[in-house]
Amino acid sequence: MKTLVVIPAYNEARHLPVLLRRIQKVHPLNQVLVVDDGSEDGTAEVARRAGARVLQNPRNRGKGFSLYQGFQEALQQGYDAVITLDADLQHPPESIPAFVAKAREGYHVVVGSRFHDMRGMPLDRYLTNKTTTLVLSLLAGQRLEDTQSGYRLIRREVLERFRPTTFRFDFESELLFQAAMYGFRIGYVPIPTIYGREQSSIHKVRDTLRFIRLSLKLLSWH
Repeated sequence: MKTLVVIPAYNEARHLPVLLRRIQKVHPLNQVLVVDDGSEDGTAEVARRAGARVLQNPRNRGKGFSLYQGFQEALQQGYDAVITLDADLQHPPESIPAFVAKAREGYHVVVGSRFHDMRGMPLDRYLTNKTTTLVLSLLAGQRLEDTQSGYRLIRREVLERFRPTTFRFDFESELLFQAAMYGFRIGYVPIPTIYGREQSSIHKVRDTLRFIRLSLKLLSWH
C-alpha cells in the first residue's frame, strides 16, 4: 500500500527534526509531506533539510486546509492512502505500521484512538472529545471513537468522495462523518495520550460554535 504521510505544521520547527527522525525508522521520508501553514519560524526549511517534501502556504489558512492540500497531492501522485499526524509529537510515528496493517484488514479509515486510556488528557479536552464523539456518533448512526484524534489513515476511495464544507478544526470531524455516511469501514488503533506544555491551537468558544454549526449542517444528510 503506497502511503503518503501528511503533516500539517504551523511554527513547528522545534519539533520537526525529532519527529522526522522517528518517522524515518518506519517510513521513507520521500513519502512524507509537511504542509507549512504560513509559519514564521522556518518550519519549511527545517522539513526540507530533514528530507521531507514540503508544501508552503504564504499565510495561515487553518489545519483543515493544510490537510486538504495534502489529500489532493496524494490523489494526484497516485497514492493508495494518506496517514495524517500532528507535528507536535503528540502522535507516536512508531504506530504507522499498525495503521497500515489495520487498513489491510479491509478498513477504509483507521483512527488512532486514545479512548482505551485517557488519563493523560486535560479535563476540558476530555469532556470536549467525549461530547463531540457522542454527537457525531448519533448523527452518523454508528458508534465512533475519538473523533478529535488527528492521527488517521484514510484510503484513496474516501479521499475521492470527501467534499468538505469547512477547513478549520471541524474539518476532521466532517471527514469521519462523511466516511460513515458513505458506508466506509472505520477501524481503530490504540495510541497513547500524550500532551506537552504547548498551548493548544484550539479556541474553546470559537471552535465549539463551529462544531455546533457543523452539526446542524450534518443534519441535512438525513
